[in-house]
Amino acid sequence: MQGREDAAGFIAAFTGSNRYILDYLAEQVLSRHSPEVQNFLLQTSLLNRLCAPLCDAVTSPQAEERMGSSQAMLEMLEQANLFTVPLDQERRWYRYHHLFADFLQSRLRFAYPERVPELHRRAADWYERNSLIAEAIDHALAAQDHAHAGRLIDQSAEAILMRGEAHTLLHWLDTLPDALVHSRPRLCVSHALAMMILGQLDAVELHLQEADKSLARTTHP
Repeated sequence: MQGREDAAGFIAAFTGSNRYILDYLAEQVLSRHSPEVQNFLLQTSLLNRLCAPLCDAVTSPQAEERMGSSQAMLEMLEQANLFTVPLDQERRWYRYHHLFADFLQSRLRFAYPERVPELHRRAADWYERNSLIAEAIDHALAAQDHAHAGRLIDQSAEAILMRGEAHTLLHWLDTLPDALVHSRPRLCVSHALAMMILGQLDAVELHLQEADKSLARTTHP
């Protein structure tokens, strides 16, 4: 910070992609640990919060390989002060410090870009199996698995609107390809309802018309 007039702004601008943070973490933290630890950190860096079963599912795609080793790994990371923070008293849920997570994600996307969609898909599958649908949708969208995300949104849109989360629903629907939304009548209606709730009335009629067209195609193929 020496020589900088806006020290507070300089600190606020830090992210995991900042080269000073990257250099420090790469040289002083990550490189000191075994390949097994490094691989675990990279693969789980895409998760906003972590628990052992979720980490097992993300790091080990085959069910027979999931031996619960992630719990010991998470406890080791916490004890080693490796930017891992417990979120409950039972030490069930954890998260990485956001700067450390940013760094790990940058490293993952640079070194293994082909792994990113598959890791998101594994996370989406685990969250769906455990009835954590919002997280499942987020990861399915991050994986660009639009069919999976569309199915989950279709199934949960009514409950999402009942919870007053129209902004979230609209964001998800806007992320999906128009062709997919227009192929599902309920998604079109949900899109229209979310826009009505938020006072965005210009395109409501258009989405209702698309719902009619989609329903007609479904009824009369």
